[in-house]
Amino acid sequence: ELLIKKIHDMKNVKILWENDAIEKKIKEMAKNISTKWENEPVVNLIPVITGGMIFATKLIMDLEKFTPEKWVVNPVIASAYEYSYNPNKPEVVRVSDYENKFKEGSPSIIIDDLLDTGITLSIVKNMIRAITNYNVEVAVLVDKVAKRKIDIEPEYHGFTIKNDYWLVGYGMDDKGLLRGMDSIGYIEQIKML
Repeated sequence: ELLIKKIHDMKNVKILWENDAIEKKIKEMAKNISTKWENEPVVNLIPVITGGMIFATKLIMDLEKFTPEKWVVNPVIASAYEYSYNPNKPEVVRVSDYENKFKEGSPSIIIDDLLDTGITLSIVKNMIRAITNYNVEVAVLVDKVAKRKIDIEPEYHGFTIKNDYWLVGYGMDDKGLLRGMDSIGYIEQIKML
């Protein structure tokens, strides 16, 4: 715990949501998704890597507990961030036989850590809809509305934030760091005098 406190102090991280609150929201989302799609034999889940991997793992495990043997998982790598923020040029990477892994005619849910500008998730959503020819929804841990550029809303979200904070933890990072924190916080900007 002392090491985590040191990291938080070094990076000026201010915690917004602790692990217990996050896990409670994820379980609620899983219950809502399971209930909505209870009559579907199969649902495609598309975790967006790297940011969405921690949230997606927890959500998929909870979904499997609520409704076993229903979820087909097909991750995609997508990012608008490298080590510099460029939301206008997101990159989407997938394996060569990606389309073959989907259950066509089944609903799909894209799972990501954060909905920010909406550009990247809109690209992924259109790509998945073209593959499955069916309903595509979005589940995010944090719906960050401050920079939204595309008309896209998540069907499922854990938290909403209106501030334009740089979020870290639970998959969100700062130049590759702090992604593995079990809480969500933001980097406090130090004002120079």
